[in-house]
Amino acid sequence: MAVSSVLAAVVAFGAMILFHELGHFLAARRAGVGVRAFGIGFGPAILKWRRGETDYSLNLVPLGGYVNMEGEDAHSQESERSFGSKGVAARMGIIAAGPAMNLVLAVLILAIAAGTGGVPLGVSTRVGTMEAGWPAAAAGILPGDEIAAIDGIPMESGDQVISTIHRSPGRSLVLTVRRGPDELSFTVTPRLDEARGVGRIGFSPEPVWKRLNPAAAVAWGGQRAAQLVVLLLGAMGSLVREGKFFDSLGGPVAAGSILAQAARSGAQNFLHMAAFLSIIIGVFNLLPIPALDGGRLAFLALEGIRRRRIDPRSEGLIHTVGFMLLLLLLATLTVRDVRRL
Repeated sequence: MAVSSVLAAVVAFGAMILFHELGHFLAARRAGVGVRAFGIGFGPAILKWRRGETDYSLNLVPLGGYVNMEGEDAHSQESERSFGSKGVAARMGIIAAGPAMNLVLAVLILAIAAGTGGVPLGVSTRVGTMEAGWPAAAAGILPGDEIAAIDGIPMESGDQVISTIHRSPGRSLVLTVRRGPDELSFTVTPRLDEARGVGRIGFSPEPVWKRLNPAAAVAWGGQRAAQLVVLLLGAMGSLVREGKFFDSLGGPVAAGSILAQAARSGAQNFLHMAAFLSIIIGVFNLLPIPALDGGRLAFLALEGIRRRRIDPRSEGLIHTVGFMLLLLLLATLTVRDVRRL
């Protein structure tokens, strides 16, 4: 992979970690909780500095981050600025702020994509990607060709091209194609796509793009992010029901590889993939698993129901065990990802 693609993937992944931990940090400060340390990555510090009461660090292994708040340690004494001294709602807000910031980052990335490259409004009459072994490629049609007419009928839009081909399986069609200054004719016979029940000749039309102004771009980003969340939750539910959830998981190596490949295919693909991965990180962190934000939220919800604090030492032990199991899972996924490369 090109060095620039790998660097783009590292920067994007770092931004996802930064926004997640920044969510916890800002929410804690707003709630009046003291923050002892704010770190991106684990292991030895590459950069380290102190400002006010907080030690900041950029660490060697970029696989996560942490916010060390006053009073998080089960053995520490409570004070008015400790995490445990705050109400259940305030503590839940601090914990939920991390995943929420991953969703905010996704909206921002999608808004940038909409404002720079635009959003697809439909499809054009121009040929985009081709599929080998299908009638269009066999006839000699090329990417970039513009389908001007079918059987002498002018094509006003990409939707008209698609509908004409879809309803003509097994029937020969004469396509009038503009290629630069030339106008060419090709005879193709759409093949029945049995899975979809329509005729196809094996190409995808180029989309029609429109750049949005900043306000519209942010609104579109929010709408698209919400759609991706629903899509992800539906996919996760299906994988769990089919018993394939673990097989579908990928570690940081897989995520980095996907981002790098997306970067090689263009800025828009890279931005959309980065936004989707940020959503995956946010949603995954909300799962009610010990050591994840969702696990801590589950304990806080139980505390709110019982109206009694859960023993911090017992909760800490459960989260520690959960963290060790997550590290084991991460190591397993990393080995599997490397083997698949």
